[in-house]
Amino acid sequence: MRHIIGHKNPDTDTICSALVYTDFLNQKGTEAKAYALGPLNKETKFIFEKFGVQEPEHITELPKGTEIVLLDHNEEGQSIDNIKDLDIVEIIDHHKIKLETDKPISIYIEPLGSSCSIIAKKYFETRTELSKVNASLLLSGIISDTLYFRSPTTTETDKELVKKLNEIAQIEDLERFSLEMFNAKSDLGDMSVEEIVKLDYKTFDFGGKVYGIGVMETTNKEYGLSRKDEISSKLKELKEKDGLAGAFFSIIDILDEDSYTLTSGDEETKIFTDIFKATEKEGALFVEKLVSRKKQIVPKFQEYIK
Repeated sequence: MRHIIGHKNPDTDTICSALVYTDFLNQKGTEAKAYALGPLNKETKFIFEKFGVQEPEHITELPKGTEIVLLDHNEEGQSIDNIKDLDIVEIIDHHKIKLETDKPISIYIEPLGSSCSIIAKKYFETRTELSKVNASLLLSGIISDTLYFRSPTTTETDKELVKKLNEIAQIEDLERFSLEMFNAKSDLGDMSVEEIVKLDYKTFDFGGKVYGIGVMETTNKEYGLSRKDEISSKLKELKEKDGLAGAFFSIIDILDEDSYTLTSGDEETKIFTDIFKATEKEGALFVEKLVSRKKQIVPKFQEYIK
């Protein structure tokens, strides 16, 4: 049995790719099961309700020696709590490589807009049967991670795959569907400040210093900015509690493709301003056309810290 897991604070891409890859492996004769390393966000819940999909089981650990497949991540800090006790047999990802293994394993890394793009390619290249529901999930994951092609992570392959997947999914108006997804993601009114900050939050090791970087992709930036003081306080708390060098939270306006970033302190504010030439706007650090943590924020941080 292969146990397929995405990253902590799961997003639509990590959950959908894990679920559909389970079907792919099962069709190829390998028993597999997908898990979630935390609660699903409202965008993913909207998609599951729309297509009649059941949530995967939520876990934080697995028994020692369990075979696992890492999807949409490869850094220990983003993975299951007891990853050192588990047997990693495969990694499928579209991020930079960080994890070190003690034996040769199967690794599939491709610089596409989402992990769902990689899984879709596997289906089409091997001519494996792809159901309407699973095609819809893969399509949703690509739309989510590429912000419906607004993100600089988008490739022509992602666009071609969405078109090909929709020949199976048969979603009439993809533009409207994408807005429904993003509006569901933006509905955060009943969430605590910790839930908001941790919604899409990852830690990164830059030159031996660990930083926390959270993002909130939204069609309602005003809501995030209305809670900026709470968010800044929570970032300071996370920095102290987790022994971080700093913590950042970017409110990304999906429609205007701009970002408003909050930090855990004055030093972090200076770092972010130096890196991105940010200006103060509405009580946050404003940067035009900064929407991708993976392709824009993290590489610049790595270069600066080094």
